[in-house]
Amino acid sequence: MKNIKVLFLFIFFLSIISCSKNEEGITNEKPQADFSYSDEMGYFVLIDYSMDADGDNLSYSWSATPATVEIVNPVSPTAFLYLPSEQTQASITLVVSDDYSSNTITKNIVLPEYTKARRYGLGKNLTEEHSNNCDYDWYYDQNNTGYYSYENCGPTSVTMAIKWVNPDFEKTAEDARNTYKPTGGWWKTSDITNYLDIYSVNNKTISLSDMSPVKSQIDDGNIVILCLDHYYIRNEEKGKWHVDKFYISSGIGSGHFIVVKGYKVVDGETFYETYDPASGGRTYSDGTFKGLDRYYRSEDLNQAVQNWWKYAIIVSKEEFNSSLKGVDINEIVHQYGK
Repeated sequence: MKNIKVLFLFIFFLSIISCSKNEEGITNEKPQADFSYSDEMGYFVLIDYSMDADGDNLSYSWSATPATVEIVNPVSPTAFLYLPSEQTQASITLVVSDDYSSNTITKNIVLPEYTKARRYGLGKNLTEEHSNNCDYDWYYDQNNTGYYSYENCGPTSVTMAIKWVNPDFEKTAEDARNTYKPTGGWWKTSDITNYLDIYSVNNKTISLSDMSPVKSQIDDGNIVILCLDHYYIRNEEKGKWHVDKFYISSGIGSGHFIVVKGYKVVDGETFYETYDPASGGRTYSDGTFKGLDRYYRSEDLNQAVQNWWKYAIIVSKEEFNSSLKGVDINEIVHQYGK
C-alpha cells in the first residue's frame, strides 16, 4: 500500500510539472498553424490564421514545392505567390514558431496559368476570343503626328487601318492631316471613309444599336473604326493593367476615334481589343504604349457610341461577303473626333 501511495504522489508531482508556468505565469502551449489563400488575378495571397493560446509572438516560414513556385515575403504573416506560366499543383507549407515550440501545416493549391487575360487585368476565366492583329507593327501614337497631334486621332486611326490592310503603306498621320483640314480642325467620319477610298481600301459603314455587329465583323476577319464620346469609358483603376481609359477626358461631348481589332470574353464580360491613338507618350513598365492593345468594356463602348455616333466604319482586307450591308454614307449625319 505504501508503494502505491508513493507512485500516486510521483504521478501527481509530474502532472504539476507538466502544467507548470513560465516566469510570466503563462502555460507553454504549442501554437496551431493555419492559413487561407485568395486568387487576386495576378497573384495569390497567403494569409496566416495561426493561433497561440499563450499570446506569444510568432515567427513564420513559408515554403512551396515545386521549386518553380516563388513565394514573396516568406517570413511574414502575409505572403504572395507569383502565378506560373502553366497550371501547377503546388504544396504550400507554413511553419509557425514561438519561443518554445513550432507547428506545421501544408495545403495543396492548384495555381492557374498566368494568362494574358490575367496579366492585362481582364479577369480569370477566358471563354471566347478573336483577334485580327498582325505580326508587324501598325500602331501609332497621335502624340508624334505633327503640329496638330492633339486633334489627330482621326488621321492616326485611319493610317493604322490602312497599314493593317497593307504592310507596305508608308504614309503617316501627318500625310492624312495634310489631305483633309491641313490647317487644323477635328476630322469627320466622312474624312475617314474618303481617305480609305483614296487608297482603295475596302470599307463600309454600318449602323449600331449595340456592339454585337462589331463582334460579328471581327469574327469575319475585319477591323472597325469607331467615333465615340470617350467620356463614357470608365477610368482605369490600376495603371499597370490594359483595361479601361488611361487618360482623363474633358467631359461629355468630346468625340474620339479608335480602332477595334479583337475581343475577349472573360468571366462573362466582353472586352474589345483596341488601338487607341491617344497614348500621349504614356507607356507601361515594359515601354509599350498604353494605347496598344487597350481593352474597353462592351457596355462602356455601347454608351460611348450611342451618345455620339451610332455607326461603325468597317475595314476589310478582302471584298465584303457578309450579309450585313452598309448604310449610304451620303444620307447619314457624320460626326467629329479628335
